[in-house]
Amino acid sequence: MPDTVKHFLVATSGAMAVAAFACVANAEPIKWDMADEYGENALTGQSAKYCLGEVNRMAEGTLEVTYQGGGALGYKSVDHFDAVQDGGVQSAYTLLTQLGGIDPLFNLSSLPFIANTAEQVYQLWQIARPEYAKVFEANNMVLLWAMPNPPSGIHAKAPITDPETLAGLRIRTYDVNGTKTLKAAGAAPLQIAWADLVPQLSTGGVDAVLTSADGGKQLSIWDYVSDFTELNYAMALFVAHVNKDEFDALPAKGQQALMDAIPICDAFNWELMQNAIQVSYDAMMANGMNVTLDDDVPQSVFDLLGDAGAQVRASWVEETGERGTMILEEFDSVRN
Repeated sequence: MPDTVKHFLVATSGAMAVAAFACVANAEPIKWDMADEYGENALTGQSAKYCLGEVNRMAEGTLEVTYQGGGALGYKSVDHFDAVQDGGVQSAYTLLTQLGGIDPLFNLSSLPFIANTAEQVYQLWQIARPEYAKVFEANNMVLLWAMPNPPSGIHAKAPITDPETLAGLRIRTYDVNGTKTLKAAGAAPLQIAWADLVPQLSTGGVDAVLTSADGGKQLSIWDYVSDFTELNYAMALFVAHVNKDEFDALPAKGQQALMDAIPICDAFNWELMQNAIQVSYDAMMANGMNVTLDDDVPQSVFDLLGDAGAQVRASWVEETGERGTMILEEFDSVRN
């Protein structure tokens, strides 16, 4: 082969290699959305801002996930499982207990008075996570990190300082566990989605709300009720999950970024939750609400709710069988 031809081929191949590298380097990132029923100022929104920032950074230009809060994509938490499974949206932040109709295992985090501290909630998440992940995987999804809700209490027009204050109370609940527990305690609960709650409060459809102090702050609940009673009832989990086909189609750097973000986001989210509690109490009191701490709630109230919750726990164990029994036994052996 003549030297001039050799030189031409070498130069051409070198130019092609440089061009190919430039194309890869300048390639547009794969773009995803993350659906959330709650808004950017809610804890899930704050969490997503941080976690997706970490994912996008670690993905190094291969993946860009945009947060779509406040139900902007038209989905509520109860819709997320099907929407992500079918590819209607690539990822979502979902209140896990909204998926109890798909698998009763998902009701674990809202079993009343099971995990009473942030550390216990984290231990329970780590124990149950492999079982949760199996359900997501069987439905074409990948489970990522969790965001714990601050402890649930009751926002009402009077403090819950007597068992009789629960009798007939028209109270919003967020899942089947809360509905069953409060019904067994003598209240008149209604399970209402977050997006539908303000109209119900405005029209008197409900007189009280079972949610966290942070949830009350997001609602400006002081416009509707006067009191928050701290009960440390449950710390339900939100989870981030993604469509598996979309995940598998990502470059390795994008996949690794999502997986590497899991422990980083878990650590951030647990700290975020704990810091939010006092901030919410301060906001409610600044707006004229009374906050009754759990130390000032009579034991008779906890006895009533505890007995009602025990029935729900027993029912959950029966529904989940060996999986539920195994999780609770391991949790009881390690809880701090």
